Amino acid sequence: MYTLVADATVRIAAGQASTSEKSHLVATTTIRVEDIAAGVTTLTLTVAARSLVRDGKAAQVPAPQEIRMTVSADGRVTQVTGVGSSPASIEAADVEDLVPLIGPPPPPAPVHLGDRWTRATGTLAPSPSIASPSSSPTATAAGTQGSRLAALRVVRDYRCAIVAVSTRRPVVRERVIAQTPLRLEGIEFAASEIAFAFREGLPITVASDSEARLGISGGAAQGGSVVISTTTTLTLQRRTAPGLR
Repeated sequence: MYTLVADATVRIAAGQASTSEKSHLVATTTIRVEDIAAGVTTLTLTVAARSLVRDGKAAQVPAPQEIRMTVSADGRVTQVTGVGSSPASIEAADVEDLVPLIGPPPPPAPVHLGDRWTRATGTLAPSPSIASPSSSPTATAAGTQGSRLAALRVVRDYRCAIVAVSTRRPVVRERVIAQTPLRLEGIEFAASEIAFAFREGLPITVASDSEARLGISGGAAQGGSVVISTTTTLTLQRRTAPGLR
């Protein structure tokens, strides 16, 4: 179980008008391993919001969201689906923001302190009907992800490898702004630091800063732009496993 804290600033510019919104979200995130077969791992990720503040005022928290993910042997998310009889809509790009919970990008070979490795990443582009919770976004060729073994450190009594990750990826998001469905497309840049407990095989803390610059298509805002700046921290609170107390 992890505590998720996310601070986001959304700036929208369309024609002569511009708006800005700041939000602060605190949530509990859990990840459960459902199955491991032929190098493919099936996980269930649950996000339950505890509080949400928008522009300094308390707002209604979103409903809990439960997501089923399949992960390939190299750590790539290959499929995302909703769970339950009435699952919440899936924002594929938002789900990918939580992928570091699975662990840092694995190196192609044994590494030493200061070593770097790079890989092409896939981004989860929404299907034509993203509003359908059962739709399965597909992984497409996207951007690049650079990683560095920055340090070895004890974090909260765990021996951790500190992995610094920089990511550049295309982002496609569907949003309803002023009651108008809009498609947002652009590039996101992110820098993360993951403290990964290598003996236990799980991240202890994840800290990330990202900025997405997106163009607007559709509706009266056609040709406008959106900038989304986000600071996110994930901190392990409790772990359980068969035979673990």
